[in-house]
Amino acid sequence: MSSETNVVKAALSSVTLHVVIVGGLVAGAIITPPKKPTLEITLASDKPIVQAAIVNNADVQKQVDRLKKEKADAKKAEQLRQKKLKDEQKRIKELERQRKKKQAEKRAADRAAKKARDEAAKQKKASDDAIKKAKAKQKAEAAKAKRIKDERIRQEKVAADAKAKRIAAEKAAKAKAERIRKEKLAKEKAAREQQAREDALAKELEAEQAALTKARQAKVMSEIQKYTSLISATIKRHWVTDQSMKGKECIINIRLASSGFVTQVKRVSGDSIVCQSAIAAVRKADTLPVSKDPQVYAKLKEINLTVQPEFD
Repeated sequence: MSSETNVVKAALSSVTLHVVIVGGLVAGAIITPPKKPTLEITLASDKPIVQAAIVNNADVQKQVDRLKKEKADAKKAEQLRQKKLKDEQKRIKELERQRKKKQAEKRAADRAAKKARDEAAKQKKASDDAIKKAKAKQKAEAAKAKRIKDERIRQEKVAADAKAKRIAAEKAAKAKAERIRKEKLAKEKAAREQQAREDALAKELEAEQAALTKARQAKVMSEIQKYTSLISATIKRHWVTDQSMKGKECIINIRLASSGFVTQVKRVSGDSIVCQSAIAAVRKADTLPVSKDPQVYAKLKEINLTVQPEFD
């Protein structure tokens, strides 16, 4: 926000200065034709990245307004992304809570079932013990024939109990195997669903990261264009040209410190007179506008400037 405020203040100051300059130009229009130099700025690389003509203050203001809107849009998009991420995390936590709740309920049900089985076994044992005592008493009081009959009945009952236990054991084993099979299928299904949710979330986060990266790159290029225009406007205020430069051009190399201080300016190629004029303008400016954003500064810390005066 501080950077945008400084840009606005600079733009207002530039407007005031241009009003004074225009007044002077109108007064001197009868003597000499107005001069309108054009600046073209490229990064110090094989090919120019930025080519910009000198813009007027209305263009600067439009660019400032557009940057404000882009910043507000980016902030809104970030808030929306954060909300989506929080909602997804909340949903995952809720699913985990429900899973743990179901596990706890199952453990409680298993404990209750075991307790019921233990109680039933205890009651059965007590009942069996009572029956055995009664039979033992009857055997002691019965005659020899009764004892033989009772022994036969007992043996038949033992065989029946064994058969019943065997059938019950087989049913229990079958039921257990079926339960294990169903639990395995349920776990596999839950694992697949969980993996699908995690994959979907990963893709969503990857897409959001890509969008943020793209937005950041767009912002950097926009900042480069903005500071390119500001550098051009600054040099224009100090550039003096004459008719002997008409139709000629020059390319100069400028290096800037992080504060915008010009650490080096030299001729690359072109007409020597045009180059001398352009170099003098840069040295007179002394300090050029630079961005505090490290990425933007890295792109503009060394630039090639193509100058080609034009006259009406």
